[in-house]
Amino acid sequence: MNFNFHNDSIRGVLRSFGHEDAEVDNIETFVTFARLANGIFREMDTDFSKLGASQGRIIVLSLLHCHSPHRMTPSELAEKADVTRGTMTGLIDGLERDGMIERVAHESDGRMVTVGLKEAGRELLSKIVPYYTKLIRSCMSEFTPQDHKMMKGLLGKMKDGFERSLPKC
Repeated sequence: MNFNFHNDSIRGVLRSFGHEDAEVDNIETFVTFARLANGIFREMDTDFSKLGASQGRIIVLSLLHCHSPHRMTPSELAEKADVTRGTMTGLIDGLERDGMIERVAHESDGRMVTVGLKEAGRELLSKIVPYYTKLIRSCMSEFTPQDHKMMKGLLGKMKDGFERSLPKC
C-alpha cells in the first residue's frame, strides 16, 4: 500500500484550508498509523475467519485460558476485554454454540453463570498462537532493541493524547 499518495492528498487539502505544517505533520502521522493498523487488522480478520474465529473470540478464549482453571463471569470478561456486556453476551453465545466454551451455574450464586474454556477452544488457540507469532515477528523484524524502546514511548504518548481527547464522564 502506498501511504504517500494518500498523505500527499491529505497534505494538499489541509494546506488549502490554512493548516500549519506542524498540524499537517500530526494528521499525516496519525493517518499513516491508522491505515497501517487497519490494514493489519483487516488481514488478521480475513485469516481468522478461515479458522472460524474473530479478534473478539480470540480475546475471550485468551482471557479464559489465562484465567484457567478458574471460570470467569460474563461481566468480568466484558471488563477485561473492554467491551460492553451486550457485546460479550454475543461473543459468549457464539463460542458456546460452537463448543469452544461452556456456561456453568455460579458456585455460590445460582442466579449467575460462569464461563469456562473447553478443549475445542484450547485447540483453536493452539492454531492462532503460531499465526500471531509469525505475523508479529514479520512486522517487527526490522526493529532493534532501541527501536522497540522508542516505539513504546511514542505509542505511549499517542495513547496519552488520545485518552486526553476523550470526554470526561
